[in-house]
Amino acid sequence: MRKQKRKLNIKTKFIGVFLCITLVAISSYLIFYQDKLTASTIVVMRDFRLKAENRWSGDDKKSFAYLEWDNVKDIDKTGYQLYQSEDGNSWSVRSLNYGKAIKVLNIYPDLTSSNNLKVWMDSLDLKNSKGEKLINVDASSQRDYSANPNKYLKNAQGEYQYDVIMFGSWDYNNHIDISVSARNATQAFIDSGRGVLFGHDTITPNDRSHTNFNSFASQLGLKLQAKSFQLGSRNVKITNNGYLMKYPFELQNDLDLTIPLTHTWGQGILPNATTTKWLEFKPPYNWNKPGDGSADATFYLATNNNLGMIQTGHSNGTSTPDERKIIANTLYNLAQVSFETTAQDQTVKDDQAPSLATAIQKPGGSILNFDIEVDSVDKGKEYQWFIEANTKSNGLKRSDIVKENITSNIAGYFYTIDTLATSPLKETVEGYKDAFGRISASLFDIYIAPTGETNSESPTYDPTKDANLVNYNTKGTIKGINGITDLEKYLHIVTVDRSNNVSGIKTVKIKELMNDFRVLEQYVDTEGAKIKPDSYQDIQKNNSYEKKIESIDKYVIDSYKINNENNISATSDGKVMIEQVNDHHTVTYYYNKLIQLNIRQIVLTGHNELIVPNKGYVQLDNGQIDKKSNVFHVSVNSGEESENIPYSPIQFAKTGKHDQLAVSLMIPEYYRYSGYIMTENDRPHDSMNKVSGEMNIDINGQGNYWLTIYLEPAIGLDTSPTPYSWSYKQNQLGEISLDE
Repeated sequence: MRKQKRKLNIKTKFIGVFLCITLVAISSYLIFYQDKLTASTIVVMRDFRLKAENRWSGDDKKSFAYLEWDNVKDIDKTGYQLYQSEDGNSWSVRSLNYGKAIKVLNIYPDLTSSNNLKVWMDSLDLKNSKGEKLINVDASSQRDYSANPNKYLKNAQGEYQYDVIMFGSWDYNNHIDISVSARNATQAFIDSGRGVLFGHDTITPNDRSHTNFNSFASQLGLKLQAKSFQLGSRNVKITNNGYLMKYPFELQNDLDLTIPLTHTWGQGILPNATTTKWLEFKPPYNWNKPGDGSADATFYLATNNNLGMIQTGHSNGTSTPDERKIIANTLYNLAQVSFETTAQDQTVKDDQAPSLATAIQKPGGSILNFDIEVDSVDKGKEYQWFIEANTKSNGLKRSDIVKENITSNIAGYFYTIDTLATSPLKETVEGYKDAFGRISASLFDIYIAPTGETNSESPTYDPTKDANLVNYNTKGTIKGINGITDLEKYLHIVTVDRSNNVSGIKTVKIKELMNDFRVLEQYVDTEGAKIKPDSYQDIQKNNSYEKKIESIDKYVIDSYKINNENNISATSDGKVMIEQVNDHHTVTYYYNKLIQLNIRQIVLTGHNELIVPNKGYVQLDNGQIDKKSNVFHVSVNSGEESENIPYSPIQFAKTGKHDQLAVSLMIPEYYRYSGYIMTENDRPHDSMNKVSGEMNIDINGQGNYWLTIYLEPAIGLDTSPTPYSWSYKQNQLGEISLDE
């Protein structure tokens, strides 16, 4: 029993220790990888960890992927190789040596005068950021290489000491092939992931049986056909502006180059090959035998994974500076093996246009002067990677497959504001690109990408303005928009990212961006004269406008009109409402002018038998255009002239555009109308100045009038009024007779 208990205790302790070790290991794993390997997304987890991180070089003005992976123990001579895919299905080998010094072995075709590659590369003075020569060239004659290839390819420890082999360059390759042992050693070099570049007339079916060179044709995706596929000139053109044309030297897009005379000779790229044609010959052709169409004989430079063929060499030792740059780029990109655990993939490219810009009105400002904020999101392009490593004792190891979106982020914006619903702005912006496909920052209407120093040791370094930043504020501002004059105009915006991809056009009406709208209030009389300065209310979008009819001294409301709609009758206690305001409006308030008419009736030369009326009865008519009457009946003070009769004040609204007032009088019996006096001020009225005739009074003055209406007896002083106020008539009733 005690032994069993001791065994149980030992077993329990063992389990506890095991669990502790496991927890520590898991914690260490999580801490390590949480800190170092979090940028990319793992698609498939495999033998060891890999991280890919999207980055931007402010100096080179291009995107790249920074790669970091676990150190694999016991790795063999093939080192690490990088595989890249754009879709997760098709994979291509990519260089792990960007920014690092590489070594090239030039196998020249025995003639001393053909040993030129080192001179060509040294003339370019290529150096990395550490000041190291970027391409280091050693040379061997083809004869010596064929005799003992591994003497040159490997060091004393049996390890490869070169990244790339280049064969050439001379016309016919000096009519010599490599040996079988050289072919086998070269194949082993290729199988290790290292690069080989074949020069002019190395792989060809036309010259003294280049059997061993020709064995590499299928790996390059080439079809060999004697006495055919011969095409060449002194002119070539870049047909693929991809990565091989951009590093270490950035060559202009679609560049035409003049090179020493050369040609293809019996080689053509098969139509179903994965081979990439980078440059092709242009006319006028010195040789023009394109063949039967079964393969493409126009290529000057083609590559397939870590192999390439370039037609440099027909003109023997001559080479132009531009041609040397092409050779340098090709050699550098064929150097695809590394023993380090970090690398930069410079072949990635953000070739996707950004999303359409968004636009909103910024807070603050006023309707007459506000700003619009624009923003956009860069879409980028997704890539996948994995690292392959051969070990000496545990076979082939592969890293996780990881993916990362390569985005350059937004450079800035172009915009126009006009009255057109469509715009050619995108085509205009595309036209700003230079020979490298770049748009100068000085041409942007709004440039928002950081442009500061990238050296953190500099005393003026500002980390918020570092040109290497990938993440930064992408918002821009369009200033000084006038919401009145620009309301119906269109804003057209094009977004450009730092890889110079141009978005589509975002077109939006200024009105649709505005947060507030103005209701202009105009006050006029019914004759159109302004009676008060305009006012306005700024209403938040989709809110309502509401206003009580305003009282204006000496005027009375008649109606109002919203924009160009029909007039709506109004009363002084009414109000005007516009629901859900989402446009500017004009409300015109129409007022009738108030006329102050002071009237009295004066009786001249009294009659002893007539009663002097103390009230007069007057009809006022300010007629309408449509001949309908605007009639008022009023009573006024009346008396004899000697009594100093006061005026009766009468106020009425003048009908628009009717400047006359027709006044008529209800004349008492035995009186008659004798005339009137009308003045625009309260000065004494003298009956000697009265005017006879109809009382059609002009009322287009300042609005106050004094009117005296004169009556006089219609009968003389010696005549008495009859008992009745109508004429007697004798009725003819016939005769009365008495019957007997």
